[in-house]
Amino acid sequence: MTAPTINKINAALAKHGIEIVKANGYYWFDDVAGTGPYVHIPSVYAPYLRDLTLEQWVQHVEDALA
Repeated sequence: MTAPTINKINAALAKHGIEIVKANGYYWFDDVAGTGPYVHIPSVYAPYLRDLTLEQWVQHVEDALA
């Protein structure tokens, strides 16, 4: 299990053109590539990145994109 950080999560999501963004008490996902059709990726309502593992953050995005 790898400890999640913004940089690690964004590096893992880069292949999808997605970036995680911190808000007040939650995290949302931004389509930084802007290349595909709009896909809604639900926000994660967790105050800390460590509330999920790095693998869970990535799986959340991949499930939404599937």
